[in-house]
Amino acid sequence: MLKALGGFALSHVVVLFMFHAGLAQGAGGLSRIFQRPALYGRALAVALVAVPLVAYALVALFRLPPVAAGSLVLLSICPGAPLQVKQAQALRASVTTSLNLVLLLALCSLVSVPLWVAALDGLRGFHLQASPSGVLGLVLVKLVPPLVAGMAVRALLPHAAEVLAVWVHRLFSVLLLVTAGLVLFLAAPRLKDLGMSSALALAGTVSAAAFLGHWAGRPKPEDRRAVALAAALGNPGLAMSLVVHSYPGVQVMEAAAVVGLFVLVRALALVPYKSWSRRQGRKGRAGRLLRVGIHPRWRVTHGSRGTAPFALLALRRPVLHRRSASSVSQ
Repeated sequence: MLKALGGFALSHVVVLFMFHAGLAQGAGGLSRIFQRPALYGRALAVALVAVPLVAYALVALFRLPPVAAGSLVLLSICPGAPLQVKQAQALRASVTTSLNLVLLLALCSLVSVPLWVAALDGLRGFHLQASPSGVLGLVLVKLVPPLVAGMAVRALLPHAAEVLAVWVHRLFSVLLLVTAGLVLFLAAPRLKDLGMSSALALAGTVSAAAFLGHWAGRPKPEDRRAVALAAALGNPGLAMSLVVHSYPGVQVMEAAAVVGLFVLVRALALVPYKSWSRRQGRKGRAGRLLRVGIHPRWRVTHGSRGTAPFALLALRRPVLHRRSASSVSQ
């Protein structure tokens, strides 16, 4: 019963995510993508080509077992992470660029994912049971109808779509957490056989993807962070759906558990990049303040006194006032 429930949740959680993407972005996002072709072209090259190649190289280097190797590479070829926009907000990345990348990567995965599945069987024996045509049908059914439905709701009822997007995102987040917990519970006995090499291979893939995305998002710092997150955060829902179709029988829950474990390791592997990116952002803001003649340790507060507006420059640390001699004598 639990295995059937886990398989159903794994194969359908991505549908809810794509419906939310359509609600949040709408068809207008496609037109904004063509306004910056160089940025999104570099982002696609990194997310769809460079990251899978890095994952394949590390899988071959660490000589991972077939299920772990297949799960890691499947995660790397499935772009468009569900929590990408939320993490972009926390990292002060461009939310617009992040939303556009979610939409663009979802559409491009209709072509890239089947091609990568066909190439993987030719490059290395991952023992994938899903054929490229079957993967195309799976991706087409899972991605396009909910995405189009979300866009239609946003076009016809924009205000209702904004409210609905919030609740759909919350429902998706809860379902994803419950699904990950269920998968880890069912396949926990097999996780001990994975070894440290799988975690190291994933950490290397995530770190390389983040810094490649940071390079591709130039020149704006907020775009760099958005592209870095898009490159490093694969879509676990889509990857789990592919795992279910690629590893029948007893390997299904094991491979799905590997993907769930990889999501946790991926979050830890992104910590160094996020810390480095925040430090770079603080340095950039300090440099801009110095160029306009404001010391970084000052803050500017705006207000009004009577009818005349004024700006007060104040030190962030408290100012120590010297006591007068008269106050000391008293």
